Amino acid sequence: MKIDVLKNEKLKMNNEVLLEYIKSKSSFEKTLYIDLGVKIVRLICYNEQFIPHIEKQLTYTMREKSSGYDATIILWVQEDIDKISEIKGLFVSSENNDGKYADFVISDTTINTYSPQTETYFYGVNNLDPEEFAKEGHIFVQMFCPILKTETTTLVHGACVGLDNRGILICARGQRGKSTLAVLAMLQGFEYVSDDYLILEKDEDKLYASPIYSIITLSPRMYNELYDRLEGTRFISNNARKDKYIINIANCHKQFRKRYPIEICMFPEITSDKEPSIIECSAQERGRAITQLVHSTVMQMLDMYDKTTVTKIINMVRNFRFYRINLCNDIYKNVEYLRKFMKEYTNDKL
Repeated sequence: MKIDVLKNEKLKMNNEVLLEYIKSKSSFEKTLYIDLGVKIVRLICYNEQFIPHIEKQLTYTMREKSSGYDATIILWVQEDIDKISEIKGLFVSSENNDGKYADFVISDTTINTYSPQTETYFYGVNNLDPEEFAKEGHIFVQMFCPILKTETTTLVHGACVGLDNRGILICARGQRGKSTLAVLAMLQGFEYVSDDYLILEKDEDKLYASPIYSIITLSPRMYNELYDRLEGTRFISNNARKDKYIINIANCHKQFRKRYPIEICMFPEITSDKEPSIIECSAQERGRAITQLVHSTVMQMLDMYDKTTVTKIINMVRNFRFYRINLCNDIYKNVEYLRKFMKEYTNDKL
């Protein structure tokens, strides 16, 4: 008990030292809240340049006020990244998540450290110019990841759309057509959760998906293809790599769904076929689909060594029916075929 008290006191001191350091660098402070359904995250911004990024990407989940919160993300601008070493020595390292600070993670552009015991994430960045800051596409993914890890919830890299309250979890790595399929399906009247990142929540034998972001990411070719259909959306960034365009779709919020029940899982395959088709996965394809969902998630979250999360994702989806959708070159045909399939699937269930 005495040891635990000492740990908590040390942790509290670490929080206070770093927070005082951050406050000394800025006269600006604003608090916002992100409603992730299973958890409320408090964002404390110590630079006003963060605000437009948050408002554009997290439009659907952002709140000005909240009666409570479960975790905190503290944001500040650290123009001189190297000087963080001045305070790094004040912090203890963590082994096996013992509640102390994990080692600082410092790159050329960012600093971050997470305290699992207090659910506090500190994130410093040296460049908030839109193109540079949006390089990774979605802000806070790697911060939301540990916050959303509970016995029944996790953050995954996947897409989700559906019809009549029957959700389709689309499992695939990047460049496999999941964003194009999900976005066009939404534009064609499907219910929508996400094209890229979402929350999965297991409740006994039910699985639910919830959105985080109000942005979509499309290749330049698909953006141009869908340009007329994206009227009313707001172009945000080409994320400095120019291989993906980031677009705010807040005008489509009426089609967003929270805690959306998953009915089936689907694995997209880009083909040269003239017509789309949907086939129930073999055992081998099923394993491939689950592997891509898991691998894509842990790679995006920099979470390659977290066996608990890997096992949890597998257990969440292993009992669902998996289908392979063979995508043809006509993206509109793909969506209409998916609609037809879901109507027939629903009728079979009734």
